[in-house]
Amino acid sequence: MYLRHRINTVVAPLKGARCTKLTGLMRAEGWNVELADGIEGLLKLAESGRYHMAILATTDGRDLPRLPVRSLMSLQTDMCVLFLVPEPGNVAGLPALVGATSDQVLDVHSSPKTLVGLLKDEINSVLAAQDEHVIIAVDDDEEFLSSLEAYLPPRVAQAFPRFEMNFEFFKTPREALTAAQEIGDDRLAVVISDQVMPEMDGIELLGRIKEACPSARRVLLTGHAGIDSAVAAINAQVLDRYFSKPIEAPGDFAASIQQLFREHCLRMKADAHRHRLMAQFEYIRAISSTQDIDAALAITAAFLQEQVHPRRVMVALSEEGRLVVRGGTSLPAEMGVGTPLPDEKSLCRWVLRQGRPVIAAREEDLPAGSESLLASLPLIAAPVVWGEHPLGVILAAGRWRDRPFSREDRMLVSFVADVASVSIGGLEDREALEQHYMGTMACLMETVEAKDDYTRGHTERVTELAVALAEAVGVGGSNLENIRRAAALHDIGKIAVPDSIILKPGRLDPEERAVMKEHSGRGDRILQHLGFLSSARMIIRGHHERYDGAGYPDGLQGEEIPLGARILAIADTYDAMTSVRPYRRAGAAEDALAETEVNAGKQFDPALVAAFLEMMKERLPRAGVPVGADARAGPLENE
Repeated sequence: MYLRHRINTVVAPLKGARCTKLTGLMRAEGWNVELADGIEGLLKLAESGRYHMAILATTDGRDLPRLPVRSLMSLQTDMCVLFLVPEPGNVAGLPALVGATSDQVLDVHSSPKTLVGLLKDEINSVLAAQDEHVIIAVDDDEEFLSSLEAYLPPRVAQAFPRFEMNFEFFKTPREALTAAQEIGDDRLAVVISDQVMPEMDGIELLGRIKEACPSARRVLLTGHAGIDSAVAAINAQVLDRYFSKPIEAPGDFAASIQQLFREHCLRMKADAHRHRLMAQFEYIRAISSTQDIDAALAITAAFLQEQVHPRRVMVALSEEGRLVVRGGTSLPAEMGVGTPLPDEKSLCRWVLRQGRPVIAAREEDLPAGSESLLASLPLIAAPVVWGEHPLGVILAAGRWRDRPFSREDRMLVSFVADVASVSIGGLEDREALEQHYMGTMACLMETVEAKDDYTRGHTERVTELAVALAEAVGVGGSNLENIRRAAALHDIGKIAVPDSIILKPGRLDPEERAVMKEHSGRGDRILQHLGFLSSARMIIRGHHERYDGAGYPDGLQGEEIPLGARILAIADTYDAMTSVRPYRRAGAAEDALAETEVNAGKQFDPALVAAFLEMMKERLPRAGVPVGADARAGPLENE
């Protein structure tokens, strides 16, 4: 087992933030601490996979750049991403941090000793339930297998110090196949196989492993005579790489295995991230449909039971200075609804007083002087706070086989606590409640988008263009706000589209395009129970309709298409044409405007195109709008 216990952290001080004492205490804990040059430097290091924690410290959170911050947030599924800012309770006034859970934002003016104590809790949440990743190698040449066993593990493991990694070596294909089937798709990262072996050859073995573990990366080792077969297997997507034996450049071989391991981890985390996002949207949709506190608490408890799989969930609210059980699942009789919680040694009281979540796998992980409730470990407890008002605590406790809760679980519980606080504390202010839901969903979308260099900033640019065009044609009031909301969420349906399609480095084939074309309808369905977004939903559903009736999903034509959708279609397509995509370079603004004009009356509303061209002439005063023989009148790419 290759598990690195040295804690690797990276810190970026901005705007004069002084972190010398903090980083000194972190090093005194035995942690490796590196300083990053600005937020982009922090992001680059955090993306490497080497760090357990990334910290951004600033004395002015108002100027934090939103897109890099969203990119950092997208990495937080299995590492800590924390923000040190003045007045962390005022996150609503910091646009870049909207959507961050309350436990991610700490006071930059706290004492270094206090901060290190909080950072220890964050590190424990990462280490509590690390995923194990397995690399398998099989070769009937015992001498070669021994040399591989001595050379490869330390070189791959050192590149990923925050991952728990296991290597297994086998002499026969059947042993390797049995092991792969037992390890399973979620844990098997890379398989390395010789080609010429008794029982079955390497290509057959890798093909059978692909059936059992399709996410695992597959590598073939073959002699010169087998290269043609290896290339054919790559084309058939049976394997990812091949190397000739003997391996003449072992450093390149190790680097390739590192890269494949990274690809596997990223894919698995992307799938987990997508699942969590869908769950978060589902929770917002469910809780926003009620205006009753008891119903909101019942929804919260049932949701956590389904998503985090504890043995029991408890929600306690503060009533006249005491915490009282108000809801839960599978609670013992002595902890039923209406039961006051003890004040002495109360973990929930500690959580509410400190305003910090706790994740504990063992008694020693609990805060000093506190005891676990419900007599169950592991547990997660998170505070429910509305503004400056502590409202209560959510507790998820116990698990089958006592399996520890992961950081992913911890983040979901913290998210639920934050949303529940708005639902409970803001029930009298539906407008504030709707704005919070809208901001949270938009932030989640930007976080997904920020993971991809090709789409980073797309939603922000499309929203700005769509609102500007709407204003240019006289749209105002609630209609303008509906367009703004629709633009911010127009690609929400893509969270259900696999990354293999969204990030494909080439044009989509017909089957993939069919999956991609479902996203506008999916977006409509995701938002269907959010009444305050009913008008925005119709815009989202219709933003891929065409003026000539050849669009999707409903084949609407002309003014059958909502005005907001016709506006959004122009903004979305223009940004797609002027942005880099995996399969092409960004186009020039002038060329994109020419394409837009040629497609007036076909893909786009001609009156809106005229207004858009006029608006863009003012924005691009030096750019003409050439419409010549080279302009094509085909459908534009804006998937």
